[in-house]
Amino acid sequence: MNIAAFHSNGKLLITGEYLVLDGALAMAVPTKYGQRLEVSLHEGFSGIRWEAKVLNKGWLQVNFGSRLFNIIHTNDQKMALHLKNILKKAFDLASISVDNQKGIKIRTNLDFDKNWGLGSSSTLLSNIGYWLDVNPHQLARQTSNGSGVDVAAARSDSPIFYQLVNGEPKVTSIDFNPIFKKNLYFVHLGKKQNSSNSVDSYKKKVKASRQNIEEVSVLSEVISKTKSLFDFDKALAEHESIISSLIGEKRIKETYFNDFDGEIKSLGAWGGDFVMATYSGDERDLRKYFQNKGHQTILTYADMVL
Repeated sequence: MNIAAFHSNGKLLITGEYLVLDGALAMAVPTKYGQRLEVSLHEGFSGIRWEAKVLNKGWLQVNFGSRLFNIIHTNDQKMALHLKNILKKAFDLASISVDNQKGIKIRTNLDFDKNWGLGSSSTLLSNIGYWLDVNPHQLARQTSNGSGVDVAAARSDSPIFYQLVNGEPKVTSIDFNPIFKKNLYFVHLGKKQNSSNSVDSYKKKVKASRQNIEEVSVLSEVISKTKSLFDFDKALAEHESIISSLIGEKRIKETYFNDFDGEIKSLGAWGGDFVMATYSGDERDLRKYFQNKGHQTILTYADMVL
C-alpha cells in the first residue's frame, strides 16, 4: 500500500465512441484537468476517512469503520456505497485484508466540474490503482461497464489509440499535434450524460456490423494523421454520420447548430458533455455564436489538451 499522492488525467474521446466497445480503434486525448488523491496514516482513529472535493470545495465525506468497510457516517449514502464497492474490489485485487485497517485518511480533489464528463470515475479508479498497486483496467472491469479507454487516457501524458483485442486493452501513444489545433475548440453543452446508462442502452439496442467497426477504425487513423482542417472536417462528418445511423439519433450539429460555419463532433456519449467544434474564423465570432446559444464554457485546444 503506497502512502503518497497520485494524479490521473481526465480524457476526451475524440473518435470511436460506442464502437470502441465492439473492438473499433478509438482515439483519446488526456486533458490538463484531472484528479489528485492523497493518502496519509493517522494514529487517532481506525478505518478509512474519505474526503472528496471538487474544485477544492467539499463534495463527499465517508467514514469507514475498521471492518469490512462498514459505513459509519456519510453525507451521501448512494455515493458512499459506490465507493465502498470500488474499495472492496481494489483491496481484493491487491490481496489486502479489509479488516482492521487503521487510520487511513484519503483526500481527493477533482480540478474540473464533475458535470464536464472528463472522467471523475476513471481518474478515481486510476488513482486507487496507483495507491494499492492494482491494475486499473482490472478494477474498472469489476466496477463499471465501459471500454476502459478513459482509464488508459488517465495514465497517459500523450494522445492514444485504444482498442479492445480479444477483450484486452491495447494502448498505443500517438503523435496527434495538428497544425490547425488553433482552430479546434471544446464546447460544453451543459447536459451531463450518464456514461454507464449510455453504454447499457447501446449494448441492449445496437448491433454494430464488422463494416461499421472497420470504417470507424479507419477514420480514427485518418483523423489522427490528416494535415488539413478541410480533410479533418470531412472525416469528422463521416464519423458522425456512421454513429448517427447506428444509434438512430440525429447529429448534434443537425439538431442544435445547423447554421454553424464549421464542423461539430460529439465526444463520448451523445447529447451532452463536451463537443469539439472546428472553426477557421475569428475566435471571438465562435465564442459569440455559442454564447448566444446559451453555452458559456468554451475551451481552446491549448486550454484543454495536455
